[in-house]
Amino acid sequence: MNRALFSRSVQASKQRRVLAALGGIRFESASPYKKKYYVDPDPQIGDYPNLPQQFYEDRPQRGWWDRQNRRNFGEPVPEQMEVLNMWAPTQYWSPGWKMVGKMWAGFIVTLGTVYFVISKARAERPYVRAFYPYGGLKDELGGVPTRTMASSIEEASLSVAKK
Repeated sequence: MNRALFSRSVQASKQRRVLAALGGIRFESASPYKKKYYVDPDPQIGDYPNLPQQFYEDRPQRGWWDRQNRRNFGEPVPEQMEVLNMWAPTQYWSPGWKMVGKMWAGFIVTLGTVYFVISKARAERPYVRAFYPYGGLKDELGGVPTRTMASSIEEASLSVAKK
């Protein structure tokens, strides 16, 4: 690494720390681990502050000068004000896949438990099944047994052979 570049970056970081301590000026680091809600500083906005990208709907409800929009008097306006303010579309929270899996598992376990309890707690029949002798009174009532295609062909061929 070039020594001149290294010494310049060390001096710049010292200056930033001093300015931040004295005037409360916030500087964003170039590291990939940035604070939540902050975006990369835009070189086109000049000295305008790099404000957090936080939805006003997520702010606490009380303690604001403008209670409807949850802003204080003189507060700088974010660059994406029309997207972040209270009149923007509502932000919906959606759970992660782990939580969704737990919800599905809970639903299936609950459904299985209800099925098991109902099957075990089912009441006995209040009657006794009827018993019919002679194959369910088939002969007495003149019923015909259920036929298959093979049995009907066989019966037809036997009747033709008898004639």
